[in-house]
Amino acid sequence: MSSSPFRGGMPKNYDSGGSSSETENGICLTMTEKKLRSTASKTKSKIFGTCSHCGQLITGEKQRVEIAIPTTVNSSKFSLSYDSHGVAKLHNSCWKVVHSSLKQRGRRRNTRTSRTSSSTASVITTPELPNFDRLEKDILKAVAESAEFHDPMVTVSWEAIRIARLIKSSRHCIVFTGAGISTAAGIGDYRGKSGKWTSLDLNDFINDLSLKQEECSEEVEDIGVDYENLRPTYTHEALKILLDMGFIKYIISQNGDGLHKLSGVKNAHISELHGNVYEEYCEECGTRYTRDMYTPDDVAGQYYDDMQEFKKSTVKLPKHAIRCKTCGLTHRTGRKCEKCGGYLLDTIINFGDDLEEDILERAENHAAKTDLVISLGSTMSVTPANGLVTRNKSAGLVVCNRQKTDFDSLCDRTNSDGVRTGSRVFSDCDLLMKCVMSLLLNTNDLIRWEGERDLRMRKYDSQRQKQSTTEPNTGSSEPNTGRSEPSTSQHTKQSPQPSSSKRSKTDNRSTQVEARTRSVKGDKSKKSQDGSRTSSSDPAGTGTRDSKDKTKRTRSGDARDSGKRRASKRVKRG
Repeated sequence: MSSSPFRGGMPKNYDSGGSSSETENGICLTMTEKKLRSTASKTKSKIFGTCSHCGQLITGEKQRVEIAIPTTVNSSKFSLSYDSHGVAKLHNSCWKVVHSSLKQRGRRRNTRTSRTSSSTASVITTPELPNFDRLEKDILKAVAESAEFHDPMVTVSWEAIRIARLIKSSRHCIVFTGAGISTAAGIGDYRGKSGKWTSLDLNDFINDLSLKQEECSEEVEDIGVDYENLRPTYTHEALKILLDMGFIKYIISQNGDGLHKLSGVKNAHISELHGNVYEEYCEECGTRYTRDMYTPDDVAGQYYDDMQEFKKSTVKLPKHAIRCKTCGLTHRTGRKCEKCGGYLLDTIINFGDDLEEDILERAENHAAKTDLVISLGSTMSVTPANGLVTRNKSAGLVVCNRQKTDFDSLCDRTNSDGVRTGSRVFSDCDLLMKCVMSLLLNTNDLIRWEGERDLRMRKYDSQRQKQSTTEPNTGSSEPNTGRSEPSTSQHTKQSPQPSSSKRSKTDNRSTQVEARTRSVKGDKSKKSQDGSRTSSSDPAGTGTRDSKDKTKRTRSGDARDSGKRRASKRVKRG
């Protein structure tokens, strides 16, 4: 992150409705931008808690850091203080001291020696580093990678001004979204301080430490996520408006929660790389259906997940279920195609599954011609999705995510005029987007749009509740040749309903899939009768591709995406 919001200069100034402007630190601001800056300045005195290291108040004037340790650990004797959720808040400067101490061996002071004018040695002792015991030190090393950073509001406001100007000057802006934009809707992210994959890694880590019984409390079961009760966040709705206004041209999403499309984003303007829990298609004829209900069969998925992990399961396997050879679970939903009677399959991409070729190609086409990529709520660590972010090497990059990413340095690049072409913001996506929208919409339109959110929420409720009021099989469907655009048909749950709408937050089939190993599926591919996803080059359904296809398309994720770490909690039933 740059030390100054002005480093590299600001993009061209834009007047937002009037000729009046003011100058701050040499930067010419419109009155709307000046108002945002004034509002942000009032947050400097806001209190965010007490620093777990130094014990002083954390205010909104400087960057703060939050970390979380497993709640199963007794932290009463640890050096840092943690709340009941295992969260510790620190000043960024204190976090640097803590992080530095993790690299020290043993317990010692950090000292340095200087020479006085009399040439006598003088030892200057800096504040003592924390005295972590071995357990706390090991845990902190494990959670350091998932630490969340929060920029002060004054920094967020400056970067919002920069981002709004970049959007206005962009010819083809695209947005790349991850699980972080859905946390406000009630879905946990994956690599946050309490994210799904972070929790899995930490639980494995704690188990490896072989903690004594008295150091751990009873594990609490995760109750899952009710996808049908999720509604679009401020960020989802803002992106839909910016699409309508022409400020952004396309959305590439790694989320499978269906919230982008529920907000009104059309299929032509989005690539849901990892599927959608509300869409299914026929394994025989390819006809695709868009539902108002959650489509995956969690019962069968739970059975296969149990078998992989425990070699047994208390869940009764539904008769329609067949194990997928590529992911080891199942994609059959229990319903059948209205046209040919074939089994319907969910569109969710699990470990090892192939991405849908036409969806990926649309994303690649937009990524190739973009001049500005805005990444929201993603660590961008899963391939091949993250390769789209830098597909056009000359495009500017804006990143808003609370964790650090491998792409952060690209946000500081400048053009030939010495002006920065990107931005890096450590913040909640909703907070940043509220600032950006205040700069892109005129005041009256913004007030009207934000004031109509309750009406939109009722509309979303109505769309999700159609399943209880629409007669079965009354909607139309259309053939899907080469997995083309989904139909807009609406259908109800069939009885008996084979799947639950709830899925464990640590379920390895969770659909916001920001942590998956992925490969790409050919245009004419479809799942074979045994449920595996195959391509025309793999008619036997072995889950493999010929060597030529592998060289061209196969991708892999980072170490934590290898599929070796599996969910340790089961979804609750009944």
